[in-house]
Amino acid sequence: MRILVVEDDPAVAKVLELALRRAGHEATLVASYAAAKEALVREWDAIVLDLNLPGGSGMDLLRQLRNELKKDTPVLVLSGLKQEQKALEALALGAQVYLTKPFSPGELLKRLEGHVAAR
Repeated sequence: MRILVVEDDPAVAKVLELALRRAGHEATLVASYAAAKEALVREWDAIVLDLNLPGGSGMDLLRQLRNELKKDTPVLVLSGLKQEQKALEALALGAQVYLTKPFSPGELLKRLEGHVAAR
């Protein structure tokens, strides 16, 4: 799978990259809103999306993906925000999964693979 990882924390990005690559997936990492916005126009099998990014919001990226680009790419939101309202908002915007940090790389992989297989 080709997976876009939008994560500004270098340590979390590295854990995600290693877990995805060990599972045989291609991971492309971007660390800012601007870089993610540019990357959204390409085709991805799945996206792992942080909500708090330098230069903008992951929620705005999710809106753009669904409403402007009309793409149904599976999105797994991975956030440090443990607020139910944020989770509900992300799911309402079309995210398939909302996980909070700290997270289990194994659970993240299974959820991603399940949603991509269901497409």
